Amino acid sequence: GAVLDGAVVCEGAVIGRNAVLRRGCVVGRDCKVGEGVVLDEFTRITLAPEADDGDDYSGFLSESESESSSDSDGSEDSDDEGDAEAGKGAVQVVNAQDVGDGAASAARAMTDTDVVGPDGLGRVWTPPVPDDYDSDDPDEAEEARAASLELARARSIGYDTSLLYRRWEEEQFGADDDADDGFSLDDASDGHADDGDGGWGKDGTSADHDHQARDASANLDGDGMIIAGRQRGVDVVRELRDICLEHETSQPVELLRIELNSFKFSQNATYADCCRGAILSVVDRVLADDPSPGPATLARLLRGHMEYWKALFGLICMGPEEEGAVIRALESAGTSGTGAASAALSAEPAFRFALQTLNDMDVVGDAAILSWAEERRGETDDDGPVGRLFRQKHTQDFLEWLEEDSDDDDEDSSSGDGSDGSSDSDSD
Repeated sequence: GAVLDGAVVCEGAVIGRNAVLRRGCVVGRDCKVGEGVVLDEFTRITLAPEADDGDDYSGFLSESESESSSDSDGSEDSDDEGDAEAGKGAVQVVNAQDVGDGAASAARAMTDTDVVGPDGLGRVWTPPVPDDYDSDDPDEAEEARAASLELARARSIGYDTSLLYRRWEEEQFGADDDADDGFSLDDASDGHADDGDGGWGKDGTSADHDHQARDASANLDGDGMIIAGRQRGVDVVRELRDICLEHETSQPVELLRIELNSFKFSQNATYADCCRGAILSVVDRVLADDPSPGPATLARLLRGHMEYWKALFGLICMGPEEEGAVIRALESAGTSGTGAASAALSAEPAFRFALQTLNDMDVVGDAAILSWAEERRGETDDDGPVGRLFRQKHTQDFLEWLEEDSDDDDEDSSSGDGSDGSSDSDSD
């Protein structure tokens, strides 16, 4: 018998003995695949004439569906001719195996016998180029046809979506030197970032090679796959940062939250992404006030801007994950090795001042900072830019103070519980 592996066979189609239909194949209505024929993956067979290729489903609908869809295309007859006469002008679906010699000859004439076999019936359907395509360049025409064919394959049963991820990865990490998105590995290896991006990288924070590879994961899930629902080529964090930069601080912060939420949902992003974009926009605003601030000036300007922006973080910082995203965005900005943000945040004790300011203003809590510190102690290369920033003496002093304060709070809580218990027993 025939073998069908994830294939679709439409009404009236005939599959010959010992034929093999590989995954993604579609055999249109009234077509025939000859005996012993093997159809390659994603092959589509149809009897629809070439002129009908503008419709992706032409030649694949059932007879009843085609008749209903073609009624509106029939010739117009006067009302007194009756329903029977009005139907004469409509396009009719014809079974090529049951019609007269003329129609059968036409069907056989369009048949690709090399594909469906000498006893088969039907031609290979190829998708049309996009309607907006307009070029006389043969190379561009070939690229357009290939793109249309790949799109048709991607919509077929059995298509391996991991291919899309690999292609996306090749395009992202194999960008040309003149790429204008600030995400060229060649630029990074030379130590230069795209001037148009001010030294920011893939998530708007770094142009360094290592950071680009890490920041590219912002568009991937925990398994390294493209996040479903996210538009190809969109740098989510950078877009969120730009939305924040375009916001007028004379307007209520609630309006910005609505705009961020809309973009978040459209790209299947997270509140952590929103927090990263927001804090990077605040850093940009600080640097707009002073392109090369010293640590004290940076802390003062950051506090001034955060008087407005802390209300936004109160709306989008849902817990430790979002607070950790704020810390990591600052860390990445300070370790890019290029740009004003890296110079400002890496100058000791600027990073400690930034962390302490955000902590004092209740944007990031003690738990989020200590969790980040514990992670860095366990995995950070001390000789790398992240390790050097983390190991700065002022940063370590601040972390030590937080840990001691946290321990004191725990002891006070424990002793308070014990005293309460003693008093209860004494009263008894």
